[in-house]
Amino acid sequence: MSSQQDKSTFAEVFKQWEEKKNDEAEIRKDQVVEGKVVSVDNDNVYVAIEGLKQEGRIPRSEFDEKPELGSIVTALVKRKESTDSGCILSKKEADQRKGWEVVKDAFKNNYQVSGRLVNEIKGKGYIVNVEGSELFLPASQLSYKFSDGENYKGVELDFKVIEINERTRSGVVSRKKLLDEVNNEKWDALALKVNVGDKVKATVSKIASFGVFCDLEGVVGLLRQRDISYKKFAPFKQYFTIGQEIELQILEMEKENNKLALGLKQLYEDPWVWAKRSLEKDMVIRGTVTSLTNFGAFVELKEGLEGLIHTSELTWAKKPPHPKELLKKGQEVEALILDIDFESRRLSLGLKQLQPNPWDALGPEVRVGNVLTGKVTGITKYGAFVEVENGIEGLIHISDITWDEKQKNPTSLLKKGEEVKYIILDINFDAQRISCGLKQLQEHPYEALRNRYPIGSVVQGKIKSIVDFGMFVEIEPGFEGLVHISEIPGGKDTNLAESYKPGDIVKCAVVKIDSKNKKISLSIKDFDKALEREEMAKYLKTSDTPSRESLGSFINSSLK
Repeated sequence: MSSQQDKSTFAEVFKQWEEKKNDEAEIRKDQVVEGKVVSVDNDNVYVAIEGLKQEGRIPRSEFDEKPELGSIVTALVKRKESTDSGCILSKKEADQRKGWEVVKDAFKNNYQVSGRLVNEIKGKGYIVNVEGSELFLPASQLSYKFSDGENYKGVELDFKVIEINERTRSGVVSRKKLLDEVNNEKWDALALKVNVGDKVKATVSKIASFGVFCDLEGVVGLLRQRDISYKKFAPFKQYFTIGQEIELQILEMEKENNKLALGLKQLYEDPWVWAKRSLEKDMVIRGTVTSLTNFGAFVELKEGLEGLIHTSELTWAKKPPHPKELLKKGQEVEALILDIDFESRRLSLGLKQLQPNPWDALGPEVRVGNVLTGKVTGITKYGAFVEVENGIEGLIHISDITWDEKQKNPTSLLKKGEEVKYIILDINFDAQRISCGLKQLQEHPYEALRNRYPIGSVVQGKIKSIVDFGMFVEIEPGFEGLVHISEIPGGKDTNLAESYKPGDIVKCAVVKIDSKNKKISLSIKDFDKALEREEMAKYLKTSDTPSRESLGSFINSSLK
């Protein structure tokens, strides 16, 4: 075997090992994970955890505003659910842990940090939220005076971390020290050369988790992650190196706050500006699949401009497969623009619309009342799906599987993959839905009973129960009829409990069989009359020309 073949084989084995390792990965308590937001309700935010076959939920209260679907959230694993439904996560604790690392790094390397004043300790200072960690700002270290009546809450300033306590994860920040370190001469020189909106060249001096620090004429500015790319949460660290010179745009300049905000994406056109100019509904576009989730596939048209192909828009199948079964990450696809919301920056795409709709070419045999044969494709709690044509399924509702009402779980009579004969009950072209039935291929039990026992037929049955208004008599296994008290000799004057007992055999005449309402009406009082008619019929068959004397004798004897 050649060396090249050895390398190829090893690479394949290593890839398989990695995939298996990822599949077998288990989530651990206190683990920090990333997940994509898949749904949001009033109480929780639900995320699909990256790299693991797990779903987690985060309290909605831990978000300042409702997160967008598809956005990436970092969270800490608190505990697994008691069921297999996922785990409880905390974005707040993950932010605090991540923020504490930022605070430690800033203290160690004397970097400035940004913080928001969240509370005042009267006469002593303020509580400052720095990357999720709450630090103390002594009043003597503020060097900033609020105007009378000014609301300090929410004010964001830059600070230097001058003290930390690793055990309690607390610390002290100073605004004064930061301002003291500001080189007024460099700021003055810079202000003479550039203004907000100018394009400048700066040198990368540090790469942090939240952005890139850049040196511009001796003044350190910050290129935040959100200003690097129009693509949300785009990775950026691998694109920058210390000492690298990059072209940026000045977004903010505040000498008094030592704030120099820089931007990279602002040098390029906002992709949604391009979209407004170039895209319209019902247009066919081409893009790259960037993410596959349980609810659909994200397709990128331009960096920072993604559209969602919802699972319902992937194929014409009523039960679409998981997007991973149809698409691959990195694959180029064509899709139809179904809707564009420029205000919310949402783009809805469709894949199935570029494929023939099987409903437009439904075979002539697929008509209401026709009997077909198909394979059971799936079983649910409300029925079973059967393949009608390629790409089209019909539903056999649980109520249309069997006439046997005693069958508690009718779907247990069917197995996925077996071939069954069924009848088409209804076709709804608007909803693209076909209703099928199995029991309709068999005669309705009450219809069969009515055919066996026409009105006036004599039947014999066992009394099953006695009630105030009559008694129920079983004429066949599973079929009980009511002999109303008015159909019992003596009527209301009869003491049923004394005259009859459960288990007694009685003879009745069939009054009515209502197959729709599954009711059988019987009469003991009419039994004699029915018997008389039967005997009369027998007599007439045995003698074609009975004499008046013999006929009268028969009638008299029958009436005794």
